[in-house]
Amino acid sequence: MVRIADEKGIPFIEIDGTRHTPAAFRSFRPRPDNIQLAYRAGVRLFQILVSGLNCTLNVPYSLFGGVWQGEGKYDFSAFDRQFDMFRENAPEGYFNVMLQLDACPWFAASHPGEDTDSYRHISEAALNEDWKRAAADYLKAFIAYAEEKYGDRIWAYSIAAGSSNEWFDASLFDRDFDRENTRLTALWRRVIGKPDAPVPTLESLEDGCGLRRPDSDDFRYLRLAGEQISRLICFFAHEAQKTLCHRKLFGLFFGYAYTEGHLICWNTNDYERVWKSDDIDMLYAPASYRHHRDIDGVSTYQYTVDSIRLHKKLYLHENDHRTPLARFPLENGAMLQDAYTRFSDWREVFRRELCNTMQKQAAFWWFDFFGGYYGAPEYEAELALEKKVFDALAKGTRESVSEIAVFTDPTSLLCTREHTLLCHDSGIRCIDTLHRCGAPFDIFNLNDLPLTDPARYKLYIFLNAYLLSDAQIEWIRENLTGKTKVFVHAAGAWDGKSFNPERVSSLCGMRVTERTGTDSTSEYRGTPYRFSGSPLPLYQVEEAGAEVLARYADGAVSCARKGENVYSAVAPLPWQLWRDIADAAGVHIWENNGAATAVCSQFVCCYAPREEVTLRMKRDGAYRELFSGETFVCENGELRYRAEKYRTMLFVRE
Repeated sequence: MVRIADEKGIPFIEIDGTRHTPAAFRSFRPRPDNIQLAYRAGVRLFQILVSGLNCTLNVPYSLFGGVWQGEGKYDFSAFDRQFDMFRENAPEGYFNVMLQLDACPWFAASHPGEDTDSYRHISEAALNEDWKRAAADYLKAFIAYAEEKYGDRIWAYSIAAGSSNEWFDASLFDRDFDRENTRLTALWRRVIGKPDAPVPTLESLEDGCGLRRPDSDDFRYLRLAGEQISRLICFFAHEAQKTLCHRKLFGLFFGYAYTEGHLICWNTNDYERVWKSDDIDMLYAPASYRHHRDIDGVSTYQYTVDSIRLHKKLYLHENDHRTPLARFPLENGAMLQDAYTRFSDWREVFRRELCNTMQKQAAFWWFDFFGGYYGAPEYEAELALEKKVFDALAKGTRESVSEIAVFTDPTSLLCTREHTLLCHDSGIRCIDTLHRCGAPFDIFNLNDLPLTDPARYKLYIFLNAYLLSDAQIEWIRENLTGKTKVFVHAAGAWDGKSFNPERVSSLCGMRVTERTGTDSTSEYRGTPYRFSGSPLPLYQVEEAGAEVLARYADGAVSCARKGENVYSAVAPLPWQLWRDIADAAGVHIWENNGAATAVCSQFVCCYAPREEVTLRMKRDGAYRELFSGETFVCENGELRYRAEKYRTMLFVRE
């Protein structure tokens, strides 16, 4: 029997009564050498991928090959060979088996004339009952076989399908895919009551700069497509539990709300349905991509991670960064272009990812993507050190000390057009600057607002709440008196007929009007900021009694405070503005000059863009830095240190 055991705020994987810290290892190219390397570093939890298909780079996900050979036909020998290799090279290891459920070539051959490409067109495949039933039968047969033969060594099962094995839908991006006569199109036309409605295309969905109306056919198409995928996942999870009976953990990748990639047209915005399923125990996500992985970036999450824990599930943070050792061609000659060039840069970023994981009371795995990424002594030593730190901190008590609660709404995101970049500016880019404000924060789905404890937070931030309901507004008014509240852009603007600035005015307690022109350039105390694109409509504040915080270039007010409310018409807000709003709300600022922090009751982590750093600690005394073993002293509430720029420092009080 396997379960997630929470001990003083720290999660463990409990296998037959024995608890393991949730640090694991994964690879698309597992071999004896990299399995042994992770095992020597102290890792005892591993992930095994079973797939007979190619990935988006057009090389196999697994060189061992697949199991699913035909309708009700399974050849488990490829799985046996892979499992034997793992077991031999990690003799005390336990394994999370991930099964790719996408339709294989034999399925397409047996269903001529149908679109059977579940990897690219998962929203359409979700309506294919033949594939769903065949895939569910395969899933149950696989679990039954694996449990009978290897059940004592398996700690979890996972399911994967859709683009990147993350349930992404690429239908809108496939220009050769004829969606005119698909099951999804027919269903959508029935739902909207228009049998001849033109099928939305990527171009039509992106046409225009204004917000997409939630009563529009396009919005209903996107929402319907997302619902098919989330319902499909819940179906597979429920089918799996008919065999598994909750004896092992069950997980998957699904539901990114904070990413620099496609947030709208991947059709994953109905993820809350999946997160609430009693048949699912864990959600996995890679660390945030692009500049967040740079040495001068800030590590962050693609999920509303604190909502996952709120629903009693375990978040697993995937560290899949490409080390300098990853600069080699794959089987087809392709090369990943985002590898680090210096070991020290990779090391500091990986350390801050580890601290972010621990801060959120989460699990993680090192992902040796295509193998060899850690195949040198200094990399192995770093893995061993991180595992040692992770295990050492698992012996204490860990609680959130966040005084800031941040909310995003995945359904409201469907109101935005991706080309305007509004979904990013009001989402991940605000999260990025918030990380630099010097205070930790918790991140939730807007629908989980009533489940949060107002006594814990001093500052509430609503990033993209375009569809804020009357009930949610009433909850805010009844429960958040005395709390500072920040509303961004068109928060609460939808009144059932239009995006109405008067509704924003009522919510914020100050007059907000629509602004002419397209220039969003604003300034806060000498720091300029603006939207990345042209997300019309723009708004401005016209309230004589409000405190002006920022202005547009023409002098109009773009950010103001009145009473307990702050309204910002422009995003992302600069970190200096977030810091000052938080400070005025009474939030403890741990670092005052733009360094990123990861803080909980157990430790304070800082990675600063300067050599001289001052941390504002809550208790004086001696503090040990866990990566180096050095001791520092905090006096009069200040811990001062000098270190190389962007060095990740992890302090615990001795």
